[in-house]
Amino acid sequence: MQDTVLATRRLRLVPFMPDDLDELKTLHADPEVNAHLDISRRFAERVPDDIWLASRLVDYVTSHALQGFGMWKVLAKDGTFIGRAGFEPHEPTSEISMEIVICRPHWGQGLASELAPALVNWFFLNTYYSHLICLAARSNAAARKVLHRAGLSWRETRWSAGRPCDAYQILNPSLRRLVATG
Repeated sequence: MQDTVLATRRLRLVPFMPDDLDELKTLHADPEVNAHLDISRRFAERVPDDIWLASRLVDYVTSHALQGFGMWKVLAKDGTFIGRAGFEPHEPTSEISMEIVICRPHWGQGLASELAPALVNWFFLNTYYSHLICLAARSNAAARKVLHRAGLSWRETRWSAGRPCDAYQILNPSLRRLVATG
């Protein structure tokens, strides 16, 4: 069994392994899953090709090995593949961005709402960064609701992959205390 990086009541996150390409293909074969992600602008059919997915898998495996964090595989407690979640640099700004992507059969069960605060807590307990961001497509009301519940606040609207996205942010707890006390 793989080492668990983070566990919630119903889920556990484990590092991706080099042989996990089929799971990523399953996740991103659904255009509805991709509709609110940057990749939907890269691929006309809104389904990424195997070469792109393989390169992302290499990034997921190596970032965890080199940095101790990255994008992880989300599994149900029974081992069922649910999706991917974790952190990666947002290229234009080099800020660390959180992302949660769930397979459509598992939508509507509160899994993203369960993961988001756990990821935020993990991030600030295990890294030295001053803040964390998350981009949400303006059309994704559910994602914005999850982010608010996890304590992230709207920061700005910015363009990402050719469309406007809302950027949300949460400060490291020590910075939040500093800001609160003035």
